[in-house]
Amino acid sequence: MKGAWAAIKLVAIATLVVILAAAPVGAFEVLPDKNLTGGSIRTGDRDAACGHAKEHRGPMLSARRDEILQRYGLPPGTHPDYEIDHLIPLCLGGSDDPSNLWPQPRQSIEKTWNAEAKDRLERLMCNMVCDGQIDIATAQQAFATDWIAAYQTYYERRKRRQRQKAAPSP
Repeated sequence: MKGAWAAIKLVAIATLVVILAAAPVGAFEVLPDKNLTGGSIRTGDRDAACGHAKEHRGPMLSARRDEILQRYGLPPGTHPDYEIDHLIPLCLGGSDDPSNLWPQPRQSIEKTWNAEAKDRLERLMCNMVCDGQIDIATAQQAFATDWIAAYQTYYERRKRRQRQKAAPSP
């Protein structure tokens, strides 16, 4: 009986090793680690932020990219499954500092809360701030705190309202 248990243990360990070997290098999270990427802002002035994002984007050189990746336990180099992203978007006055950058998973490895979803939220909230529908500090705080909660609050709510308006009245 002891031999059978030893064999079962070996199979379980071997299975775990195979599973771990197949997992992507470095664990990804859909929210950045607050200790590594707390979010930082360049400006809280709506007029200074709106329409000026590209002026404040530094080049994403390989050394800069690798620094961000390594902070998150990923090996240096290109990673098509990740986007080096600004937690607080530049269009909302976010800074281009490493404290505002993190490797965000793309749709290829995260089906719901990915870089593409966050990009949709960024476009919406940047438009809302620049159109005066929401305060820039509120938008910045929403991204810094929990961009997924912001997506559910702003993006999904707006989509629900649009569907309700489009639905025919009984």
